[in-house]
Amino acid sequence: MTYLPLPRPLGDRAHLRVLHELLRFVREAAESRTPLPGELELTARLDCTRQQLRNAMSSLEAQGIVRRRQGSVTTVDPIALRLSVRLEEQFEHAELLDRLGYQSQVQTLSSERTVLGPDAGAVMELPAEMPAYVVRKRWRADGAVAMIADDLLPLDAPDTPMDADESVFTAAARVWGEPVIWEVSTPGVATLDDTLAELFERPAGTPVMTFEIVGIGASGRRLMHSVEYHDPDIVSYSLVRTVRPPWGGV
Repeated sequence: MTYLPLPRPLGDRAHLRVLHELLRFVREAAESRTPLPGELELTARLDCTRQQLRNAMSSLEAQGIVRRRQGSVTTVDPIALRLSVRLEEQFEHAELLDRLGYQSQVQTLSSERTVLGPDAGAVMELPAEMPAYVVRKRWRADGAVAMIADDLLPLDAPDTPMDADESVFTAAARVWGEPVIWEVSTPGVATLDDTLAELFERPAGTPVMTFEIVGIGASGRRLMHSVEYHDPDIVSYSLVRTVRPPWGGV
């Protein structure tokens, strides 16, 4: 079965508000393996009409996330919910959090002009002394720190105009004249050192999920490099793998 992606923040504002807030109850139901509250309770808690709730439910039902049966409770399929956050999809992290019903916030923590250095230079197949711009940002979900990213963008000249609040994907397209069309993402696990723990507002030694990302353009040029640190309790990624035939044979 193919599931549609969760809606982007476009369209009717009232519908999106109800859908956004309904997703909170969906996440809670998926975590506790319990049905969703009834229609009367949800309309009261979401401050919406029954028709608005039904429209939002229909959106989630079309994606396979909720299952409604006449005269029965509404349940959540946790696998379908997981499929809405797929490792092989590329999108801005704030959009991902919005898709899951979180109130997202992004903050630029620091930025500086530097050089690629030997490690990033080797990964990107560029000279270590090449000018670069590095930005550290932090994303929150309902106030809790969800992700910190260190984005490194090689520059064609040391004085290339840069904006610390600009998306690294937008900046890469502007600087190099082509967008990132695919990424090589390498997942891993790390524990927070003292500096990252303070920024995450978690104890030092807390485990986090990591991604090392190289963004590549249509020309094959390696346009940007990022290291992301994710709280896996807020966003759990899924990966769809194809099972090759013969499925049960020899």
